[in-house]
Amino acid sequence: MLLLGACFMSPVRVLAQSDLEQRVSRLEHRVSSQEGVGVAVFVCAAFCALWAQNTGRKPWLWFFLGLFFNVITVLVMLRKNADDNKRSKP
Repeated sequence: MLLLGACFMSPVRVLAQSDLEQRVSRLEHRVSSQEGVGVAVFVCAAFCALWAQNTGRKPWLWFFLGLFFNVITVLVMLRKNADDNKRSKP
């Protein structure tokens, strides 16, 4: 009886292991394909910090705003830059 149970359980284990390997492979592929997104977000945050430093604003604040709210922060930054340019021209 025990031998009969072992015969039926081994194909299930092989299928489960194969399924697990496929899931891990898909997860690894998904993570590796999103590495570029993290780099782009960091570059956006660094750009916001550099802009803030050059315009006399707080660079660390703008870095973290750019890190967490990247697209919104860039749009706000562009708007502030346009306002600054309007004020500086007579």
